[in-house]
Amino acid sequence: MRMKINRRLSLAILGWSFCLVVIAACRSISIPGRNEPPPEPELTLIQVDSQVFAAVVRGQLDGGDDDYPYHLEPFRYDSRPYGTNSGYPEVFAGVEGIDPTLSFPRTSQSESEIGYLVRTRKRILQANGVREGGPPSYSQCAGAGVPAPPPPRGRSSARRSKPPDVHAGCPKAPEYYLTVGLPIRGQPPGLQNVRDTRGDRVRLDGEVWTVLVDETLTGPAGWKRSQYAWLFTRDRSGRLELANTILVGVVQ
Repeated sequence: MRMKINRRLSLAILGWSFCLVVIAACRSISIPGRNEPPPEPELTLIQVDSQVFAAVVRGQLDGGDDDYPYHLEPFRYDSRPYGTNSGYPEVFAGVEGIDPTLSFPRTSQSESEIGYLVRTRKRILQANGVREGGPPSYSQCAGAGVPAPPPPRGRSSARRSKPPDVHAGCPKAPEYYLTVGLPIRGQPPGLQNVRDTRGDRVRLDGEVWTVLVDETLTGPAGWKRSQYAWLFTRDRSGRLELANTILVGVVQ
């Protein structure tokens, strides 16, 4: 009797073992036509920003005199995104479809993450021999588009007096100050099918990243601020490369 029970138990164990082997084998067999590549790892803010920021700096250094990005002298970069301590713009006029918080929303660790990002940018600037610093501050230096005030009314001597110079406090030589925003995933609707700085229509496919670059020129005639959108695509080697630059707006 015991022999029959032992034999039945042995057969049962053998049967279950066989089933487990079959199940494991079935799971390991791929079904033709239904294979899917493993999902791409999510890129972090630090990874994308370091690639984009380094590409912007290199593009500025390698720029020429005919097409944007131009080679500027002298210039300095603010290592803080948008030139703010928070890493987000204090006042954002915006481009349709662009929200600096969409791709990488604020989190409880955003301050430490932005701090690490700023230190990474500082290392990139140092490695490329580029000066780092905050925004310029000049008293009595109005925008380049601000007209001179009319002469004072009144006595003849007052009419002959020279009106105040709104650009008296401007630097004698041109200076450039640049900020680079946070990378934004995709090509925003406001930047689709528009003409870039070369006059070509912008039509991009695949992985696209957009970053806003603000350039402030301060010179004897006043200051002028230009905002550009730099659009990057990923090449076959996995590196982000500049595809197009678009002039978004000018304030002076």
